[in-house]
Amino acid sequence: MRETEPLFTEAWRISRSIFGNDLIIYQPGMFVINGQRGSYHTVSITGTRCDLACDHCGGQLLKNMSPAVSPEDLVSFGLKAAARGDKGILVSGGCDEYGSLPWSNFVKAIEEIKQKTNLIVTVHTGQVDFATALALRDAGVDQALIDVIGDDSTAREVFHLEKGTTTVIKSMDALFQAGLEVVPHILYGIHYGRERGEHKALEIISKYPLGKYVIVVFTPMKNTKMADVKPPDPKSVATFIAEARLEIPKAKSSLGCARPGGKYRKELDLLAIRAGVNSLAVGYDYVSEEARKLGLNIIHKYTCCSLD
Repeated sequence: MRETEPLFTEAWRISRSIFGNDLIIYQPGMFVINGQRGSYHTVSITGTRCDLACDHCGGQLLKNMSPAVSPEDLVSFGLKAAARGDKGILVSGGCDEYGSLPWSNFVKAIEEIKQKTNLIVTVHTGQVDFATALALRDAGVDQALIDVIGDDSTAREVFHLEKGTTTVIKSMDALFQAGLEVVPHILYGIHYGRERGEHKALEIISKYPLGKYVIVVFTPMKNTKMADVKPPDPKSVATFIAEARLEIPKAKSSLGCARPGGKYRKELDLLAIRAGVNSLAVGYDYVSEEARKLGLNIIHKYTCCSLD
């Protein structure tokens, strides 16, 4: 890492000078650490169905989400979340062949949840047009998450989006034009464990007025086309995190919950702190210990890492 020390030093300096010495550790609802479960659960409005069947996921991630395949189910999920004291919900789901979710069937349900509860509602949008973005905004959605792909071949071969990155850029335009708070996610190593298009994705998101962006890391999953693919080297991911800090200095940087576990996670997490991340999801004790050694203040929050 010696050759990257100046990069990490500058990324750390920029992060501290603009955002101070806080490091936020988030814990979403699907994780339990030291007996404490997060208070921000994810729901799928398509159940386990996904027609897009991306190579890295193949619908497997949907199996970890609570199903709510009707508007009534979604309202019920939201009311139960509020009753147990949750902070909010993340509404997600599988995509059709164009990368879109059936939002038109659920905007009224989201509006009802917002009217009847104090929940924060985040949506993982998929690909949207302006009319859909407006409908989500008018329903009261607090935050929109979208995966940003910077390489056309990756968009087509891994995500099966025939129109490539054009589809993603149009969706970003629609979300920002509608006035939604948007937190883009960059998926490092998603092209079969290799870096391809991540810096272009940075270039894309840097053109928008961002408050925060999230970096997640390809994680091989069983029963997918990429089950046997090796994830990218943690040092490469951390270097990208530092480069992103220099590219987009005034937006907060977060390391998302989608990243490999075990020794890989520990190595990446410790490097990411030195690369200037402002927050990370699912931080174990070693994260707090390292952060305190570096003079950072630890703040724990029990939501998705996209939130401030």
